Amino acid sequence: MADLITEREIKILEFDEIRRQLADYTASPMGRECMLNLSPNADYKVIENLQKESSEAKLLSVKNAFTPSTVEDILPLISRADKGSILTGAELAVISTFMKAVHRWQHFFKDIDNSLLYPRMAELAKRFKACEQLYRELVKSLDQDGNILDSASSALSSIRRKTHALQFKIRDKLDEYIRSPLYRRYLQESLVTIRSNRFVIPVKQEYRQQVDGVVHDQSASGATLFIEPLPVVRMQNELVALHKEEEKEIERILIDLSLKISGEKELLISNRELYTSLDIITARGRLSFKMGGSEPVLIRDGFRVAIKNGIHPLLTGERVPLNLELEEDVRTLVITGPNTGGKTVALKTIGLLAVMTQCGLHLPAEKETGLPVFRKIRADIGDEQSIVQSLSTFSGHMKNIIEIVDTAESGTLVLFDELGAGTDPSEGSALAMAILEELTGKGALTVATTHINELKLFAQMQKRMQNAAMEFDLETLEPTYRLLQGIPGQSNAFHIARRLGLSEQILEKAKSFLHRAHDQVESVIAQLVEDQQRYSRDSEQAALDRSRAELLIQDLEREQSLIKSRRDDILKEAREEARQLVRKTKTTVDDMIKEIRILKTEGGSQSLAGAERLRQDIIKLRQEMNQVDEDDLGDSPDPAELLVGMEVYIQSLRQKGEIISFTEQEALVQVGVLRVNLPLTEFKTVKNQVSKKSKERSVSSGGGYSVRKEEVTGSSIDIRGLTLEESIPLVDKLIDNALWAGLNRVELIHGKGTGKLKTGLRDYLKTHKLVSRFRGGSSAEGGEGVTVVEIKS
Repeated sequence: MADLITEREIKILEFDEIRRQLADYTASPMGRECMLNLSPNADYKVIENLQKESSEAKLLSVKNAFTPSTVEDILPLISRADKGSILTGAELAVISTFMKAVHRWQHFFKDIDNSLLYPRMAELAKRFKACEQLYRELVKSLDQDGNILDSASSALSSIRRKTHALQFKIRDKLDEYIRSPLYRRYLQESLVTIRSNRFVIPVKQEYRQQVDGVVHDQSASGATLFIEPLPVVRMQNELVALHKEEEKEIERILIDLSLKISGEKELLISNRELYTSLDIITARGRLSFKMGGSEPVLIRDGFRVAIKNGIHPLLTGERVPLNLELEEDVRTLVITGPNTGGKTVALKTIGLLAVMTQCGLHLPAEKETGLPVFRKIRADIGDEQSIVQSLSTFSGHMKNIIEIVDTAESGTLVLFDELGAGTDPSEGSALAMAILEELTGKGALTVATTHINELKLFAQMQKRMQNAAMEFDLETLEPTYRLLQGIPGQSNAFHIARRLGLSEQILEKAKSFLHRAHDQVESVIAQLVEDQQRYSRDSEQAALDRSRAELLIQDLEREQSLIKSRRDDILKEAREEARQLVRKTKTTVDDMIKEIRILKTEGGSQSLAGAERLRQDIIKLRQEMNQVDEDDLGDSPDPAELLVGMEVYIQSLRQKGEIISFTEQEALVQVGVLRVNLPLTEFKTVKNQVSKKSKERSVSSGGGYSVRKEEVTGSSIDIRGLTLEESIPLVDKLIDNALWAGLNRVELIHGKGTGKLKTGLRDYLKTHKLVSRFRGGSSAEGGEGVTVVEIKS
């Protein structure tokens, strides 16, 4: 969107510095140029996709999984090759390096895990065109500096072999002159050197006639002549011819490669665009990683704002986070407070976070931060005085403000710093009120800072406006840089003057010059500030308590899930045991039937004895099966009728069991060697069962008294008021039940008291075989009045 933001706002909000930081994280000139010209977008879906890309790239940086290779821009080289120019070896090496970088991206996303972790980036990388043939040609023909390799062609390889062999022969021939006793005395030095690209030997002037050859140079003094001996001249002529052949072959190779570059023009340009896209995505991710950024929530419906602990990304040193919440019904926020109190920083932070969001950048704020997609972002911040245009500060600001008001609409973010300043306070405040009312009516979201008291009162009286203030510590005379919403700021001029030593006489005289209304306003504001600070403290404590409660709920849910999982396992084991028992019974019954048939055939007293034995076996088998007839069963038990020790029939297991403990919804039942927690709907009562011990047992002595047996259920037990001897059986019962229920910890509530019960219990737990360790409770769990016991798994 062309008019979403202007370069003036980009500079005012310091987004140009964010651009430069992003540019430093790029790996290509193309990416760098894109980052230096980065602008916000107003399309919700585009911004959402950009944010998801940044999240992937941040994860890539966090894991340090991949860093793009540094490359140069290949587009100018492709254009030259396409026009028929011959690219040099160094230029071809640039293209080869780029293609290698593309292959690295492709190789990274061949790993299926990487494709799943970074799906949007993987989709871009899948669109790369390999250009395998061209890449192989370049790798075969060039080293990384652009030098042509022998492997570029068989002809070049042959020429270079001949050249090396001929050079060796030339050096060998010249060495004969140097080693020869005859010629050694003619030489100035025993070495071979080069003159005019030919090998020569240094001969003394006076022995010129003794060495046949071509003179190529002489020393400055004339005492030494550099002669190419005649036997070497012919060989060196051959060497020159080979060099020319080599140059022609290299030129042919460069022409061939340049033509191939031209032939792959479209694919290379497409790869360049994809590489640029991945480069700028990874740059956004690296910036997010560096500043600890989070993906903001995009508010699609309406223009609500929720900034949670937002930090201006360019501030250094100790930084106070900005917290701001504006609902849909608030269209204008007026911020007041002392100079250097942070008003302008807060204003710039709001604008900069909005711009960053719509550029797809993460924000240095908590992940709950939510911002709408603004259609326009406009700002008037700083000194607008222009010497060239002969405009005063007020005129410069007013020129910008007029343009902003004229173009503002619903969905526009408007930021004003010191609105109404620079002219007569009365006229300035009147203009400011009219401007804010106009923008509010248009549906723009406006944030303005001011020192004007009338604006505070005006904003307080308007339905769609709200006051806010930068907090100021009257004790230290220092700003806290915290934004307090819902209240106007105080001037604090008299208080600061008194703390700095201005006499009471002058202060009293100053107060006499103030209107009574002003004094009343300041008193109201002071009370509002005090109330806001109290509410803020209460809110922080409530948030802390809520967080603690959420953690406790999570612990309970985990324990409940563990219990359910353990119960399902026990049921599965029980059903398997039942199936095995049925199979065993069927086999036994089949054997009995066979034996009965044999007895029937044999007859006599022996058969009677066998029949009696079979009858006893059947009784025993019936007991093992724990079977009951349907006529012996009642309805599902009422919780009020349940007793510990009561016999019930378990429908899912088709067996009887004995109740150990119970609640209103479920009961712990002993089934053979198993203990299992089941809902009451699983049970049916058994008629005519033998009476079991009740939950209460009375013992009379003298006047008579009643002792109630403690039921141990759940993951905690309250044993306050009991002796150590009375507590230990109950603790054992709790640990035993917890073990069967699959719990990994229980709580003993013994209270603080004299500490005797706590000490005795903990000494006992040290030797308990089922206890892995124990500790005192946290403040949220009851402190030292509770012992938390962890059970061995």
